[in-house]
Amino acid sequence: MQLRDNAVSYGTVTRWLHWGTATLIVMMLALGWGRELFSEDAERALMSVHISLGIAILALAAARVAWRLMNPRRPPREADLTGRLATAVQWSLLALLLLMPLTGWLLVNGAGHVPGFFGLFSLPSLVGKSESMKELSEGIHETLPWVLVGVLALHILGALKHHYFDRDATLRRMIRAGGAGAR
Repeated sequence: MQLRDNAVSYGTVTRWLHWGTATLIVMMLALGWGRELFSEDAERALMSVHISLGIAILALAAARVAWRLMNPRRPPREADLTGRLATAVQWSLLALLLLMPLTGWLLVNGAGHVPGFFGLFSLPSLVGKSESMKELSEGIHETLPWVLVGVLALHILGALKHHYFDRDATLRRMIRAGGAGAR
């Protein structure tokens, strides 16, 4: 089992962080946008899960940054416009994965609460109860998912372009270990 990335493929840690984050993003978007379909009691319970998943995404995003710093060797990227665009999209995704949970945290704090993680622990307050902080962070927190979906669409389209048009190993490297394949 290859844990670290190398010049030909992504390691197990990178792939688990990638797909774990992707799974949590899908769950978060579904809970965030679908919560209003339920009763008020169910909506409160779903929001508790939403907050817990947000904490998990924040932890995974921090782990991704740390892993990237400890594991700098990665498969090469084109030096052209598409390579620069891919880099911008990936850094934008990472920024959104940090900003969305942080604005959610501020939103919960501004409402006078602390975010909890599945009843196991609570995060500290970053700010005290504040209607203006709640409204500001709520506006940002409700806008960022739409930005995230747009950036994710670019990320997915880029992966599909590599796989179906360029016929290279970019997507295979993220799907399985040693997925370098023939170029």
